[in-house]
Amino acid sequence: MIRYLRLWAAFFRNCVTREMEYRGHFFMQFLIDMVWYGVQVALFEVIYLNTSSVAGMNHGEMYVFLGTLFVTDAFNEMLFSPNFTRFIRLIGAGELDFYIIKPVSTFFISSTRYVRMSSWLNLAVGIAVLLSGIAEAGLAPAASDIALYVLLTVGGVLVILSFQGCVMAAAVFIVQADGIQHLFYTVYQLGTKPDAIYSGWMRRVLLSVFPLALVASVPAQALLGTLTPALLVSSLVVVACTFLVSTGLFRWSLKHYSGASA
Repeated sequence: MIRYLRLWAAFFRNCVTREMEYRGHFFMQFLIDMVWYGVQVALFEVIYLNTSSVAGMNHGEMYVFLGTLFVTDAFNEMLFSPNFTRFIRLIGAGELDFYIIKPVSTFFISSTRYVRMSSWLNLAVGIAVLLSGIAEAGLAPAASDIALYVLLTVGGVLVILSFQGCVMAAAVFIVQADGIQHLFYTVYQLGTKPDAIYSGWMRRVLLSVFPLALVASVPAQALLGTLTPALLVSSLVVVACTFLVSTGLFRWSLKHYSGASA
């Protein structure tokens, strides 16, 4: 474990040096992400012009959800998303061969090699939105609520990583898997809305089979005081199972990887 942490720290230092050489690109990435954040906020602002409650959540509570979504997304964009978008190029160019022969987990190095430092600014914006929502809703979360929130937010990040890992596993077979990546981002949009707007089987699917509701909805409930013990336990189990299935599929796909010479 210490070896992996030291390796990850080396990745950070390398990426910081690289991004500081291209400061214009650094801020452009931040601005592009802010456009997406702005669209999410504008959508709900328009909705709240016509109603005072959405899925049982008032305006302030919705900002707690949005802040959670932005925080989770910022961590993913910082730590994992840059590698997810590069992975297909690794296969096509044969560079995945060099990852496989490294004396570390191929899934680890394929998922963490590059870090997007501009997402630190995204994280700051997400925390600001979250705190404004807590203040507007008049919430006073206890230390235990905050601890559960942090735990479930980490789980939300792992859910995103797990879905990306499944797409990466499929890319090993398909090679030109841009379409699958676009499909992932389309499906991911289901997790950018509160789970309570869905009902029946759809909500159950988003909490278990395709647990995108765990990205933001469930962590937000820890601060809103609506998280039940049953949902907490089931969410942690689903996160663990999703991650194990994803890494298992990835390792299995590598056994069928033909390499650059094929």
